[in-house]
Parts: sequence; structure tokens; C-alpha cells
Amino acid sequence: MSNSAPSGSTAATRDEHFDILADASRRAVLEIVRERSPAGIEKDDLAFRLAAVISDTRLASVSEDEHQRALVELYHRLVPQLVAAGFLAETDDGSVVPAEQSPFDDPRLERIVSGNHDADWETLDAVFRALADERRRTVLSVLSDQSHPIGIETLARDVAAREAETTDREVPRDRIDDIEASLVHVHLPLLADATLIGYDGETDCVSYEGHPAARAEWIQPADDVTTTDDAAADGTATTSTDVRTLEGCRPEFSR
Repeated sequence: MSNSAPSGSTAATRDEHFDILADASRRAVLEIVRERSPAGIEKDDLAFRLAAVISDTRLASVSEDEHQRALVELYHRLVPQLVAAGFLAETDDGSVVPAEQSPFDDPRLERIVSGNHDADWETLDAVFRALADERRRTVLSVLSDQSHPIGIETLARDVAAREAETTDREVPRDRIDDIEASLVHVHLPLLADATLIGYDGETDCVSYEGHPAARAEWIQPADDVTTTDDAAADGTATTSTDVRTLEGCRPEFSR
């Protein structure tokens, strides 16, 4: 994942890594462990610090019940998930340390994980959850290439073409309809909730909004597929600035 995961990583791996980050407690664990790098931290100490972050209180004010709840979460959910995804590792004595090679090599992502950002926890959860799906990243990639809002049908056609690595004219009608339904009922509302797109169900238009916490490179295809642009160059597909841009959009739509 160029600039956001190891080179050659699959779409499924990108899904997993963004899904891991779509949880404030997991991000808090990563931040705490990184602060104690390279020595690492014992789970008991980690639980106290995690409980303090979750309850937004001083370390000395963490109750034993809060500590025990955090410890159970660490043992049964958080640490196993982060280790399995390659973010953390456990030493022979049971301490938790950063993995030797992070799944992400991106300074902006490092700042987000370290808490150096303006977004609240819920917003970051929503942004990473939105990014944790290949089709939604394809939607964002398509929209980021547009200079104006586009209709949902046009968006579905372009997404279908990118997924099939073909031109939009070669995508079967039923495939476009299937993707359009998934966009309307699943993906576009979720992306809109994360403020990554502007979506108006009444006007049937979608626009790319982006988010300060997200980086453009994170939404690019793993294999950098550019079949639609290549097809446009030889005249077999239209470009983002032609009449297709506003196809299906009602005039009252505004970003």
C-alpha cells in the first residue's frame, strides 16, 4: 500500500489495517506502546494507562474496576487484534512492543496514531471505518478525479469499470445496477457520515469532500489501475470534465 502499507499489499490487507485503526481503544494502545518504545510495556501497566485514556482522567485516579476492565480488553481483544494485524508484537516475557516493520509507513498516519490531530475519536473511527472497504476507496478515488459533482449512475459505471479493469462502455448493465444499489444503500451514506463525500439522495449527486485526517494516497488502488484514464486517451471513454460529469444530477445540487 503505497505510503500507507507495505508495497504489494492486497486490498484485503488494506481493509484489515484501516479496520484496525477504526477503533479508538486500539489507536490508544498503539500510542501508549509507541511512547514506551523500544523497551515495550507490560500489560498490567498498559491497562492502567489505557483506562486513564478511556476515562480521560489522571493515571492515579484510575479505579481498580477500570483497570481490570481494560486488562480484560487487552488480553482478549486489543492486543491479539493488533498483533495479528502486524502493528504490535509480544516479547517472551509478555511485554508489548511495536512490530519491527509497521504496516504503515506514513508520517501523517503516525501523527494520527500518536494523537497529534484535531479530529475527535468518533470522527477518526468513522473515517477509518469508511476507508476499510475496497469499494469505498474506489468511490473516493473516482470522485477525487472529478472537478464537479457526478450522478450516482455515472459513479456506479466508473466504479464498475475500475473494479473490472476495463472501460466503462464494456461494463454490463446489470453490473452497474448492482453496484449502484450497493452505493445507495451502503457505501455512500457511510462515506457521507464520515464527511468524506457530499451526498444528496434527493438530487442523486455525489462530490468528493475529503477530510483533514485522510490522505489522498490512502484511497488509491493497490495496483494503481488507471484503465478509465487510459481508455479516455484513445477515445473509448469520456473524461471527468465532459457532459457525463453532471449526468443524473439535478441543477439545485451544490457542494
